[in-house]
Amino acid sequence: MGVLTGARQQHRYQTCRDESCERFACRVWKEGFREGYEQGFAEGEAVGRAAGFAEGYAAGAAAAAKE
Repeated sequence: MGVLTGARQQHRYQTCRDESCERFACRVWKEGFREGYEQGFAEGEAVGRAAGFAEGYAAGAAAAAKE
């Protein structure tokens, strides 16, 4: 049994991991975070491939193994 102090626990939308949380700030934060992550991932992959990352990965891994 816990001690009742009357203090409310703070609910931070930035760290809320409850996917079914109905708080407006939590829903909006998660939606924006998901959308930004997906867009950033797609753009980052395209930029990396254009820069030759996929072709250079094997060479980088081989060089790291020699060290």
